[in-house]
Amino acid sequence: MSAIELYSGFSPFALTIMAAGLLLASLARGYSGFGFSALLVASWSLVTEPSRAVALALVMEVAASTVQAYSVWQAIRWRRVWLLLGGAVMGMPFGVWLLAHLPASLMKVGVASFVLVLAVALLAGFKLKRTATSTDTTVVGVVSGVANGAVAMGGLPVALFLSADGDSPAGIRASLIAYFFLLDLIGLAFLAHEGILGQETFIHAIVAFPLLVTGIWFGARHFFGATAASFRRTTLCLLVGLGLIGIGQALFPVH
Repeated sequence: MSAIELYSGFSPFALTIMAAGLLLASLARGYSGFGFSALLVASWSLVTEPSRAVALALVMEVAASTVQAYSVWQAIRWRRVWLLLGGAVMGMPFGVWLLAHLPASLMKVGVASFVLVLAVALLAGFKLKRTATSTDTTVVGVVSGVANGAVAMGGLPVALFLSADGDSPAGIRASLIAYFFLLDLIGLAFLAHEGILGQETFIHAIVAFPLLVTGIWFGARHFFGATAASFRRTTLCLLVGLGLIGIGQALFPVH
């Protein structure tokens, strides 16, 4: 199948929505290091099957992390990333079990509501009373794995945790990029095993790559001009928006 054959089935309106959603997701990824999958899936699900959007989101997340690796490598908190990933690996099977036994909409509302409430609390001035321990970090990884396995929203709890823990903007962004790269490789293995990852996904990815790089570049430029306070505020506002998107998708599904 060629790209022309693939996109001939979409209307100009649908293609516009897909391009705009991809660009917005790429800008968010370039600036904060997260939010790409949630924004891409939310926008693409308006005009195509959610499974297609999820598969593309994981492929593009890996591509985005590869593009950003050089600029963030020295700021990655590797110990924290491995603790989060270890917890995620433990939590993901339970998340998949929840997906099989509970309505996905219920799980999505639960995760999105949790993120929304805590993000609003942090915007209002709430702070953690102590620095997170290794156990705390691993537990957050477990929560992320459960959320990722159940509703593909594993990044939001981690972004919320890193914002609340008071790490530097560069450390938060770099650690999120590294964590998502490793987590999404695991996710791609699951999708490939289920037969969801195919030729169509990679055609979408090749066509979308230039727009992904453009969005990441513009988002990163804005990040390098941000202060710690403005980065934290923008990140929390993005989390509030993503929480609302998650609740809206669950309560008012398009498909």
